[in-house]
Amino acid sequence: MPDMDSSTRTRSLRPDSRRFTAGFTLIELLVVVAIIALLIAILLPSLSKARAQARTSVCASRISQLVKAILLYAEDNGETPPFMGRGWEDCDDEARLRSEIWPAGSGKTLMDWAYAEDWLMPNMPEYWMLHSDDWPDYATVRNGRLYQYTRFENLYRCPDFERVADPAKSQNVFNYTRMVMGRKWFHRYDPEGIEGSIYVTSPESNNWCGQAGPIMKLSQVYAPSLLRMFIDEYWRRHCAAPVDEFHGAIPGILGMFVHENWFAADCMFGHWGSEIGRYHGSPGTANIVPLPDPNAIPWVKKGSAAYYDGHVGLDTDPLPDRYIELPSLAWGMQVLHDWILGFFFAQRGQSKEQVGLNWGMMFP
Repeated sequence: MPDMDSSTRTRSLRPDSRRFTAGFTLIELLVVVAIIALLIAILLPSLSKARAQARTSVCASRISQLVKAILLYAEDNGETPPFMGRGWEDCDDEARLRSEIWPAGSGKTLMDWAYAEDWLMPNMPEYWMLHSDDWPDYATVRNGRLYQYTRFENLYRCPDFERVADPAKSQNVFNYTRMVMGRKWFHRYDPEGIEGSIYVTSPESNNWCGQAGPIMKLSQVYAPSLLRMFIDEYWRRHCAAPVDEFHGAIPGILGMFVHENWFAADCMFGHWGSEIGRYHGSPGTANIVPLPDPNAIPWVKKGSAAYYDGHVGLDTDPLPDRYIELPSLAWGMQVLHDWILGFFFAQRGQSKEQVGLNWGMMFP
């Protein structure tokens, strides 16, 4: 066997250092893991905030497109948006809905008009107080009158509304609701709305806060940039409220304005009972000056509101949670009263003095 030279023997006895330089010590691995965990802790809130802002942008886009669909519909129909009812009927009083003629001389009952409100979905009185699991197959926005202008089912709801996983939620189809100020609103001091108007056909029609007249044509709106057409509604008011709350008033004196009315599962927006959603932005209180009882108004987020001119803003509800008990009724009703006065100006250019609305009219 030939002898190896000294250099060869030296290399053969030297450990192969390449097997050790590619690894990490346990300490080094723990340091890397700690750094990654720290970065995640720092970035996760920012990522969550970015996702929330993205959903807010998507919501604004959807509700804005819904307004544009209404405007396109109106252009094809003599400047008149799709039909909507007057929005405060008692769903449980079917006898009255099928007997009261409104407006006087029209020959149509309140129930007839309820069936005519098909811009969202057809034949809504047949399922408006049922859970969506029990809706008929035709109860879809694809069959609504407005769908030819929208073309997407998800335009009717906020992405954060979709994320609500409460088992009591009755439907996940829509939460963008139209407001009754899309009808010309008469009040007791209004020369056009005095008792004897064709729009007053019963004591219930002569509502203490006014009465809904004909649907406003787009050119009749006094200040389109101030009048809301749609709001991003809180799911428990009225659009997706629990089915067991549709029958009978909920706690609080204003309960009667909330879940017994047909907009409980319909597309109407009432002045007094509806609530703007709590989906976007940072929690805060409503902009009420002076704030009558800070402890009575919860900190909530905002919801989208889309206006007749097509723009979208974020609004905080003036009185989140409508569960108002008698001790706070006076200031609570005053808050809603002051809020609604802005609608009169936006719709018809009438000042607070011209309207003369007083919430105390509710209690003669």
